[in-house]
Amino acid sequence: MRALRERHASIHVIGSIDFAQTLLREQLFDVLTLWVYPVVLGQGKKVFPDGAAPANVTLLEPATSGPLGVVQLRYGPAAGPVQTGTMGS
Repeated sequence: MRALRERHASIHVIGSIDFAQTLLREQLFDVLTLWVYPVVLGQGKKVFPDGAAPANVTLLEPATSGPLGVVQLRYGPAAGPVQTGTMGS
């Protein structure tokens, strides 16, 4: 990662779920952008597989959505012990 960062100001991972899982597990990311599509596929490779290491993230900006219902969420890493929360205020 250090060599990549020295050569590139911005690195995007699209389509390599194994590499993305490694970046998440090692917390080697500045921004995690998730696109949530209103489609139920039923099967496929999980972004967060069983046994994935938990991590805290913080929402960097309000969610945005497109005309077809796709929602974009941008998260950054957050320090501290892993916590869960509840919906609502």
